[in-house]
Amino acid sequence: MHGPGNDRSQWLRRRRIGLIAVAVTLLAAAGGEVSATQYTQDRIADSVRRDISLESNPEVHVHGFPVSLQLARGVITGADINVTHVPANLNGRVLTVQNLAMHLQRVRREQSGRERADEAEVTATITFDDLSAFYGVDLSRGDGDDQVMATTQVPLLGKISASAHVGVAGPRAVGIEDVRLSENVPPTARTLLGKALERETALDNLPEGLALQSVAITDHGIVALMSGHDVELQPRTA
Repeated sequence: MHGPGNDRSQWLRRRRIGLIAVAVTLLAAAGGEVSATQYTQDRIADSVRRDISLESNPEVHVHGFPVSLQLARGVITGADINVTHVPANLNGRVLTVQNLAMHLQRVRREQSGRERADEAEVTATITFDDLSAFYGVDLSRGDGDDQVMATTQVPLLGKISASAHVGVAGPRAVGIEDVRLSENVPPTARTLLGKALERETALDNLPEGLALQSVAITDHGIVALMSGHDVELQPRTA
């Protein structure tokens, strides 16, 4: 014989079992989502490391929920990639980009195994120490927002300095131009320093499809802002 107490006890038991089943299902789904997210981030990181010739995988964070559904559809809503110490080829020479921060939208994997994004915004930070090593003269921040100071040692003259402007020299090139020295600097020294600085420096080892939009000067170096459509995460030199 079933009384009201037994009916309530059975109802509570069924309710508890149902809640446990729901919790287990949610935990399984959450675990699957964590696995899908980690897999996607590792996949993108490995592709970038391989194609840009990095020593280790970059830091990758994918956006959107659920990632498992994005994987099934073949398109990731968005991804942020942070890379350090990127070797950028400049006219056959190598200049290290200390930090490369990429914000990508609609990332998909091609049959070749490479990643491609519909839209990309990228900032490339290059320190004055690396710029100085590349140009062979000491570079530091100048007086203006787009100016640098270049200093070098010249035989018989000692240390000479010049101001110069840094800006966009082409779709993928940072340029140092308008080099100005004091009037008492001999023509030979003027020519030497001018040739060292006045040249385009194409960033060839960064993802194909990016175009340089602007260059900003900080106390520590320069920051190049790049963007592009249909960007392949493989450099043009590959």
